Amino acid sequence: MIKGLRDYQAKAIRDVFEWLNENKGNPCIVAPTGSGKAWICAGLCEDFLQRNPKGKILVLSHVKELLVQDADKILEVWPDAPLGIYSAGLGSKEIDTITVAGIQSAWKKGGDLGKIDLIIVDEAHLISNKDSGMYRKLFADLQEINPSMRVIGMTATPYRLGQGMLTEGKEAIFSALLEAATIEQLVDRGLLAKLTSTFTDMKLDVEGVRKVQGDYEKQELEARVDNANNNTRIVEETISRAGDRRAWLIFCVSVPHAEKMRDEFIAHGVNAEVITSKTSNRERERIFEDFKSGKIRALTNVGIATTGFDYPDIDVIVMARPTLSPGLYMQMSGRGMRVKSEGHHKDCLVLDFAGNIERHGAITKIIPPRRMPNRHKSESQPLGAMFKKCPNCRKVIMNRAKICVHCGYMFTELSDLNKTKDIMGTQEIKLPPEEIPEGITRMRVYKWFWKVYYSKKDGTPILRADFYSSDLMQGPKLLFLKLLHPEPEKSKAYERLRSLLQGVKIPPMSEINSARALHILADAINKDFKPPLWIDYKQSEKYTTIINWGWY
Repeated sequence: MIKGLRDYQAKAIRDVFEWLNENKGNPCIVAPTGSGKAWICAGLCEDFLQRNPKGKILVLSHVKELLVQDADKILEVWPDAPLGIYSAGLGSKEIDTITVAGIQSAWKKGGDLGKIDLIIVDEAHLISNKDSGMYRKLFADLQEINPSMRVIGMTATPYRLGQGMLTEGKEAIFSALLEAATIEQLVDRGLLAKLTSTFTDMKLDVEGVRKVQGDYEKQELEARVDNANNNTRIVEETISRAGDRRAWLIFCVSVPHAEKMRDEFIAHGVNAEVITSKTSNRERERIFEDFKSGKIRALTNVGIATTGFDYPDIDVIVMARPTLSPGLYMQMSGRGMRVKSEGHHKDCLVLDFAGNIERHGAITKIIPPRRMPNRHKSESQPLGAMFKKCPNCRKVIMNRAKICVHCGYMFTELSDLNKTKDIMGTQEIKLPPEEIPEGITRMRVYKWFWKVYYSKKDGTPILRADFYSSDLMQGPKLLFLKLLHPEPEKSKAYERLRSLLQGVKIPPMSEINSARALHILADAINKDFKPPLWIDYKQSEKYTTIINWGWY
């Protein structure tokens, strides 16, 4: 194992190989932007080749900046590593024991790459859950050469618009998501910078803009957003609010929009540049260097600085691009969370003129997009459409309710229920002070995740809740609800489910009668319900038994 790895990076590597040893399929590591995925990649390479000296590794990504980062980290920890770079954009077509390759250059070259034992994919959320695209074509070709080949993904956003989680669907390439660390944990340890945000005076209006494949239609969005009045107001408010902050990164809708925003900043006396897909490699390098050195204060861009842009001094993020994609929102936000080892800035100001924070919520509580179901129009909607949140007590109730059953709040206008200016979603909460019985452990819960688990004994579907602690080294505590089992397990599971959902009405027990019903339940809970603040559990040598939970 590489010396100097952070604890969660080393744990992620151990977890991956333990999972590969015990399971079929492919795992994906989930780690926030700025958590050091390139170091994890380097550790995976070293560890795998120590276990398999004759093995061959292919490291894939879609942008040359990520390829360079991955190659540099591998060589930094292993100067004599047998490494080749296969990328037209980098002017190299070397194949070695470890080959770092751009997918655009490699996807038709499976025969040239030969027998590959392990593929590591940086930014794995770009892999389609459907059997299509450059990644899937290359995987299929390489699997014909080596049927035992395994794939490890790495991403900060393990979901795709229209497809849901990367593990969803019969053709999904990934079988499990292994969380390395969370944003909250890394911010608490000073390893990520905190984002700060506030409502802006100016807000882009996208009401009525058509939606295509889950996001706003590009031409209509550009026509609505890119005009002289909007651009001037965004620039003037950015200058007013940014103050003496020195590195501003601006996300725009299109190339013309980014160019106009650059010109507007310059017209207001701010040194600015633009970088887009049309920017040459040499010019791109020059602009990045000038931005990092402070010669350029404002850098406008279109999709270039969302991945692979490793600059820790960004202290202002300007969102002038509305998006329905939680992944893109997360990628944009993450550009401001990197910190220098000496900690140059304590926080990054996010100026969201696009309404993305209000649209998606805090980055620590992003709800993954749902998979587009293949079902007849006459089928009932998922359970998530049946619920809403009370703006007073924040508990979930039936969507048709006019009075909150928990606090008595009278519903009149629901348009402001999800509005927030807190991009981090942080809140100081203390656990209850009462004594805890001997042999019982109380765990602070920072999140939960619901899924359907299939019994290893007989394949019966079971609803499973995973409760996660803020402790990086502690695994989740699991609760199994046997809703499809015979009595008395079924009734007991149903009552525990009602308790965990704070008494909200759920379908009658008789209607929860299939795996599909359990999947709908899990999807609805993940989308609409907050976990308890704490759980009490009892740990035996083999099992964890969750005994109690609470929200106060």
